[in-house]
Amino acid sequence: MSTVALITIGQAPRVDIWPDIEGLLNAHTVIEHGALDELSASDIAQLAPAPGEERVVSRLRDGGSATMSEHALAPLVQGAVDRAVAAGAQAILIMCTGNVPDVTAPVPLYTAEKLARAGMAGLADGHRLGLVVPEPEQQDVIHQRWADGYGIDAAIAAANPYAGSAVDLSAAAQLLADAGSHIIFLDCVGYTQAMADEVTRVTGVPAVTARSLAVRLLAAVV
Repeated sequence: MSTVALITIGQAPRVDIWPDIEGLLNAHTVIEHGALDELSASDIAQLAPAPGEERVVSRLRDGGSATMSEHALAPLVQGAVDRAVAAGAQAILIMCTGNVPDVTAPVPLYTAEKLARAGMAGLADGHRLGLVVPEPEQQDVIHQRWADGYGIDAAIAAANPYAGSAVDLSAAAQLLADAGSHIIFLDCVGYTQAMADEVTRVTGVPAVTARSLAVRLLAAVV
């Protein structure tokens, strides 16, 4: 049995994720570490993005959420990865679809950005893709990343998985359906399978979560 580490850009443990993924990794010992685990509330507040700066959103241990500068996270994620390696991790998955560059490990290191987005690009090949992202300020950046990385001109809408409501999610999903989306990707690890099911119920369009797709692909190789 191998030891797999899940790294959140927020705080561990991610109790919200486990109901959707535990059956996928039950052949492994799973440990969790968070980029913000050792930070105080005031420390986390200082990670807030400046206007126009690229941002990511993640869950805190108390059930709240934090919006952070994507750039500022890299050394904190590296610290969480280092702690996971010290704890015996034999493979690591960074549970974030944002861009966290320059993070390294002496064991296989995967990111939800690469696994889930590349997998979704394959699934959406030849179909109109719709994306749900947490914040409106992320839409232009994420739209461009899909265009640059996969040649996909996706429809995009925002609904925060941590601080939003079912009404917000339904409205975002309907916008994507109205734009002709054939498949909808919930482009943040914070979206649950229940949310994906709600998107499909509202629109009749298949919906896929980043968390389940990334972990399914990880489980295939560890």
